[in-house]
Amino acid sequence: MSLLDSIAAMNPVIIWAIAGVVLLIAEVLMATSFIIPFSVAAFIVAALTWLKLLPMGLLWQGLTFAVLGVCLIPVCRRLLLRTAGKTPDINRY
Repeated sequence: MSLLDSIAAMNPVIIWAIAGVVLLIAEVLMATSFIIPFSVAAFIVAALTWLKLLPMGLLWQGLTFAVLGVCLIPVCRRLLLRTAGKTPDINRY
């Protein structure tokens, strides 16, 4: 068992939640709106692991994170584009 597997075996829910928070902080610092889907995917993997709906192996959790992250890109993009046009422009009178 590798070091990463032993760390994930301790409490994978906390690890995925921390990953989600770290990705959210990176999104706030960079403001690119590209990291949001991966942060959401990390929180979903944490919830699925906590509910015991996801196998405990790090491989399955990582694959679920990757697939969810890629699949959530168009969803988050559509939501962000929908809300981006509704903010008032402070430069117009």
